[in-house]
Formats: sequence, structure tokens, C-alpha cells
Amino acid sequence: MNQAFGQEQRVIWALWASAAIVAVGGFLPLVFGGTSSRITSVIIPFAVGAIGLAACALFHSQGRITTSVIYFVAGLAIVYGLLSMFSLPVRLAALGECPALPAPCTTGLPRPLTDGENNGLGAAAACGIASLMLGFYGLVTAYRRPVEQHAAPPVRRIPPMEKAEAAPQDPAAPVETKPEPVVAKVEAAPEPKAEEEPEHPAHDDEELPELPPHESGTPTT
Repeated sequence: MNQAFGQEQRVIWALWASAAIVAVGGFLPLVFGGTSSRITSVIIPFAVGAIGLAACALFHSQGRITTSVIYFVAGLAIVYGLLSMFSLPVRLAALGECPALPAPCTTGLPRPLTDGENNGLGAAAACGIASLMLGFYGLVTAYRRPVEQHAAPPVRRIPPMEKAEAAPQDPAAPVETKPEPVVAKVEAAPEPKAEEEPEHPAHDDEELPELPPHESGTPTT
């Protein structure tokens, strides 16, 4: 958390500092050379570069691509201003120059650089280059900044149970209904109760008369 906040602050300060440096550098030729300086036109591209770097500092949270595109436009403006300043001494060296004042110039060539123009050229070039390097440092820091990760919604850790795939059901065949035989329920007739036999009077054994003893005799001849 603290590391990300520190990188955020470095990006902002680097971009704002580079914008301020290039804005100051655009006014230095005017300060050193006055209104007669031939490199005062550098204030226009340097002002565009300062606005672009300030936009990078303001919109750096919109994304890395947006910041890179704005920095590229601002860098082109600063480089154009540097080339326009350096073109003057190159043109003087290639075409030639008239002698310094107060000597008259009969050839119509441009005058050599004055001390104010030399000082303004060097100071403005140093500010432009320093602004490019400092802005590039801020851009690199923005790219190294960790991407903010939003809290992911809770994920179910237990794997869900796989549902058994239902077997394809065949189309139901028509069921032939057979008439059920009607069975008449026959109720069992109640069993007749056994008739109670009447009680007979007790049988008294009558005493029979005793028979005389049997005498067996042998026949006499």
C-alpha cells in the first residue's frame, strides 16, 4: 500500500516538475536576448509541451496508454522547439555571416549570435532536455506501478456435485389394459352349532339273582 502510494506521488511530481521546467525554458531566450532575439519563437512549442506534460500529470490515472500518447505529443513539441533553436547556428555556419556590429554588412547575410542569444539558447536547450528526461522518468514510474486489482467476489472452493445425467427416456409404449376377471366374493356360511345332548338319568345296576352252583356228575353205566 505505501509503496504504491509512493510511486503515485513520484509520477505526479515528476510530470509537474517537467512541465514547469519546460515552461520556464521557453521564456529564457526572451529574458537573456530581449525582444530582438531570433530564438524567441521557441516559446510556442515549449508552451505546447508544458501543457501536454501538465495534462499527463492530471490524467495519469486514466491509464498508461492515455498518458503515453499525451507525453508523446508533448515530447514532439519540445523536440521541435529544440531543433528550431539549433537551426540558427547551423544556418549561420553553413551560409556564413556578416561581421559583428557596428561593422556594416554588405553581403546581406545574417548577423552572428549575440551573447544574449547564446546564453538564451543554452539555457532553453538545457531546460527542454531536462524536461524530456524528467517526464520520461515519470512515465516509466507510471508503467512500473502495480495494476490495481479489485477485490474478486468470493469463489466457492468446494467443487459442486456433478449432477447425474438423466438417461434418455424412450417414448412410453402404449400399455394394453386387460380387463380383470370379476371374482364374486362368496361369504362362508356360518357353521351350525352343535346341539346339546339331553342329559340321561344315571343308570342303576339292578342286582341279578345268583344262580345255583353247577354240579357236574359223571354218567354211570
